[in-house]
Amino acid sequence: MAKKLKSVVIIGRINVGKSTLFNRLTESHQAIVSDTPGTTRDRNRGKVLWRGREIELIDTGGLDIEGLKQSISRLAASKRRLKKLKGGSIDADIVRQTQRAIKGADLILFVVDSKTGIMPTDKDLAAVIRKLNKPTLLTVNKVDRPKHLANAYEFLKLGFGEVYPISAASGSGTGDLLDAIYKKLRFKKLTSANPATQGVKDEINVAIIGKPNVGKSSLINAILGEERSIVSAKPLTTRDPQDEVITYKNHTLRFIDTAGLRKQAKVEAGLEKQSTAKALDALKRSDVVLFVTDISEPLGSQDAHLAGMIVESHASVIAILNKWDKIEDKSTKAWALTFDRRFPFFTWVPKLFVSAKTKSKVNQILDLVLDVSANRKTKIGANELERFLKSMVRRHSPASANQYRIFLRHLRQINDNPPVFELEINQKAKVQEHYLNFLKNQLREKYGFKGAPLGIKVVNR
Repeated sequence: MAKKLKSVVIIGRINVGKSTLFNRLTESHQAIVSDTPGTTRDRNRGKVLWRGREIELIDTGGLDIEGLKQSISRLAASKRRLKKLKGGSIDADIVRQTQRAIKGADLILFVVDSKTGIMPTDKDLAAVIRKLNKPTLLTVNKVDRPKHLANAYEFLKLGFGEVYPISAASGSGTGDLLDAIYKKLRFKKLTSANPATQGVKDEINVAIIGKPNVGKSSLINAILGEERSIVSAKPLTTRDPQDEVITYKNHTLRFIDTAGLRKQAKVEAGLEKQSTAKALDALKRSDVVLFVTDISEPLGSQDAHLAGMIVESHASVIAILNKWDKIEDKSTKAWALTFDRRFPFFTWVPKLFVSAKTKSKVNQILDLVLDVSANRKTKIGANELERFLKSMVRRHSPASANQYRIFLRHLRQINDNPPVFELEINQKAKVQEHYLNFLKNQLREKYGFKGAPLGIKVVNR
């Protein structure tokens, strides 16, 4: 017998955008959306897939509060079934449908409208919902512009704690809402004890980062189209950021698609600021970053700014030079040199020239992600590093500092994932950055570390 899905019911007064939210979360057009009050007469049911878990979502009609009050009182008392409401009206049918949905729901999404503010009907409905003693998320819809964000916090007065500002029309904020739903439903974390994931190794978080319109969503769609062992896959046009989980060669890869990031100075307050913060959080929790650029356009200051942010995140990096199909002179060596000149701090990053549109070389990305992820976990033994350091000193000693010669005593690895080394010297002096870069380049050349950031901490003992 199939296991019953946990269910979430959407409740709200007429025309707060329940059906639009239902369509957004289920990524469908199952519910008819209209400005005409009472459009949704029956319950719509759909499935939402989030973080590898399926949830049943139930849309209800706009509510006749007095009828619902009668319904809830009987439901809470659990003594008798709802009697037929007077007139057999559409509102009566909606109340019955809503009662059934609420009775079986694990969570309530209470939807209100930021543009109208708190209405008397919202207050009545809030009082009814509180009597149910069911987990409830207060969802403030129609926060379509930054100026509407302040209105959202007015709804704290309804007494449901945190509010979740969203725009069902554009999808803004729905990722945070889904995370909150996931947390409220208390799903157990997927582990290898699950038969579907037995033998699967540690999860690799892969963030897809790039400025707007470089083809990130097209790229993730192309990647998922290449690999058929999909744990969680949905079109990537609505939530930001989004996780798509696949298994590939016994590894779990979690792809995090983000909005196009811009310089902080160009980020507007409100919704775009929230979206950018979420994308930056995705960058921080990533193991590998796919840095996507549009090779058909000049590499600009936005690209350079993002590259700098990626370096600071200490994630492993693969440069994805997209839209290769638009390039006539297909000399990868020349284009790689152009990339290195524009980003001299990224010369160690492996580069793939791909076309998300034609899927050219997209099939190489997954294997390179596995290689780069493994490289960041490489460990070098103490004796091996001592021999390496001696050979480097013979080849190229560091420049003197304050007329004192710098002696390199020991080199040891103090961390992996990402790799960090400790360089012990004879005095308190600053080893020049170009010499540290020389050591990093030699470590890469001898031991691999392709795509992995390397850190060298200088100490005096």
